Amino acid sequence: MVRYELMRPDEVADARRRTPVAYVPLGPLEWHGPHLPLGLDPLHAHEVALRAAREVGGVVLPALFAGTETVRPAGPGPQSLATLGLPPDVRVVGMDFPGNPVSSTYIEESAFGVIVRELVRNLLEAEFRVVVLVNGHGAVNHQAALRRIAAETDRPPSQRVVYHLAFLPDPDARGPGHAAREETAIALGLFPERVRTDLLPPPGAPLYYAEHGIVDAPAFDGHPSPDFALPQDEHPRTATPEQGASILEAEGRALARSVRELVTSLPTG
Repeated sequence: MVRYELMRPDEVADARRRTPVAYVPLGPLEWHGPHLPLGLDPLHAHEVALRAAREVGGVVLPALFAGTETVRPAGPGPQSLATLGLPPDVRVVGMDFPGNPVSSTYIEESAFGVIVRELVRNLLEAEFRVVVLVNGHGAVNHQAALRRIAAETDRPPSQRVVYHLAFLPDPDARGPGHAAREETAIALGLFPERVRTDLLPPPGAPLYYAEHGIVDAPAFDGHPSPDFALPQDEHPRTATPEQGASILEAEGRALARSVRELVTSLPTG
């Protein structure tokens, strides 16, 4: 048993004695196109943390459904309205594009920081020697906030606080995008019954960024497709449960490897 919320106090104490690691999976409730659940980011992070804990030890806190985002700038360039084919006169926070029927639950960055810092403080005071912030959300400022919190609360060598992105580096440096092929595959690996690619435009129809909030990584980086539509090889319909299972297995192993190295480096006595 590694799920903190289901463990008795004696089980938590025993797990902490054997492997003093606490995993904090987190991410916002966020629009991921019409075909994926809103909670994909934190649920993805939670699954990766569970896999690592079952291999290395430690406890996994319940997923924290919290995260932050920023207003997209109007001009051209990475993360901007223009690069995603959005009008220059709209206010868009994160993935809450005009026309989305449901909003994401982003938290202002400073408030988000307070929540995470308090969690970390509690876990360090509870004598966990490694706290891992396992993140499933790709927003630039969200990641920067978590890295900053980890750096500022880290207490080497006796207590370590580290940031870990659930996603693995992409071999072609493109990244997972947002609600596109890779994230859809992950969702299929987690809960295939909750994925509805039939809610997307019919096969062969363009899947425009601005209309569906589904974006490939190069577009976020300032290199969108000429028609501001998702490239066919990034289309959610190309994802499979097998791809998702393979991704999750690799992500869990990577986190386990990192945590094992941290635990080994802790001073004894």
